[in-house]
Amino acid sequence: MELATGGAVNLMSILVLNAGSSTLKYALFDDAAITELAGGVIDWHGSDSSATFHFHTSGTENSHTLVGSPDYRMAVNEILDRLTVNGFDKPVSAVGHRIVHGGPAFNQAVLIDDRVCEELEQISTLAPLHNPPALAAVGAARKVFPDAVHIAVFDTAFYSTLPRHEVVYPLPYQWFEEYGIRRYGFHGISHAYCAKRAAEILERQDDSNLRLIICHLGNGCSATAVRGGQPVATTMGFTPLEGLMMGTRSGSIDPGILLHLMEQHDMKGDHLDEILNRQSGLLGISGVSSDFREVEQSAIAGHKRASLAIEMFATRIRSTIGAFAVTLGGVDALIFTAGIGEHSRTLRSRVCAGLQSLNVLLDEDKNQERSADSDIAQMDSTARILVIRTREEQSIAHAAQRLREESS
Repeated sequence: MELATGGAVNLMSILVLNAGSSTLKYALFDDAAITELAGGVIDWHGSDSSATFHFHTSGTENSHTLVGSPDYRMAVNEILDRLTVNGFDKPVSAVGHRIVHGGPAFNQAVLIDDRVCEELEQISTLAPLHNPPALAAVGAARKVFPDAVHIAVFDTAFYSTLPRHEVVYPLPYQWFEEYGIRRYGFHGISHAYCAKRAAEILERQDDSNLRLIICHLGNGCSATAVRGGQPVATTMGFTPLEGLMMGTRSGSIDPGILLHLMEQHDMKGDHLDEILNRQSGLLGISGVSSDFREVEQSAIAGHKRASLAIEMFATRIRSTIGAFAVTLGGVDALIFTAGIGEHSRTLRSRVCAGLQSLNVLLDEDKNQERSADSDIAQMDSTARILVIRTREEQSIAHAAQRLREESS
């Protein structure tokens, strides 16, 4: 999206907050056209007392300032101060919050009140890396912006229409009924946006048979099969740990491994949780980093484990694409999005190298020259290959605007 020019905002504004375990992303939008005015991220880098503040507008480069922000309330105040100093001082009418896990109760965006916060607290164990910091940011923002309407937008909501056979696990059915053990799916805000944007690019907005495979590849990774704008299968499950190999998460593994480690090596649940969520994936295999760029550079330099990590990563993505193509009965477009999907030419090439049997044919020249929201497939490829810049914050801003208007 293009940023508006700097200077004072003439309308009410919508602020979007996206809290992670060690970051707080933010973006300010005008309340009319939902055009981004300013944004950035606060990154704690594992520190408990200070953070790096990144800020940008259309008229300025990213600024990086180390600030004392030991908690989310101070961080949100830092955002407000920085916006005000740069002329963005009109009232914030709504604050949209990205919440990763909505559990069984929340299948659409909702106005945040004390009851909603209490219900989200109760399901925080389902997404322990994501929901607690998001709720901390919600609490902070409600104090800093007491007159604004606060809206929760859920990553799981897009998957509320998944077919029952995709939702239920092959476990005792009572676990589904009594304990709520089911597939939820994640990255839904991104997948929903990319599905809509792909239909626009392909000029097939009203096609109920449009078959898409969307690969959201960042530090967290997921793939979703979409038909006619609706998800029919996805890789993440009861938690964001299932599915593709990720930056620090293992993705799907044989659960017998965990039983073996518990029984034979006396490993406890909290230790396994730490390993599966924070010490596995690209980091665990390469021993280099969870950052794909650093793993890629190490592989180029001859680091064997880094090369193995990339091969494993690409193979699992490719296998999922093949499975989803069968689920959909074919594929009209393969979509790469998020940090790795949008920026790694090498990864896109490695993934597509084994898709000739589906007649998904990558044009290497276009792949090297790609721009946002572009088609990088060969002319004679049956399926198009799209690189789409996901715009989660813009989607959240639209949802916040809609709910604010409905509630007024």
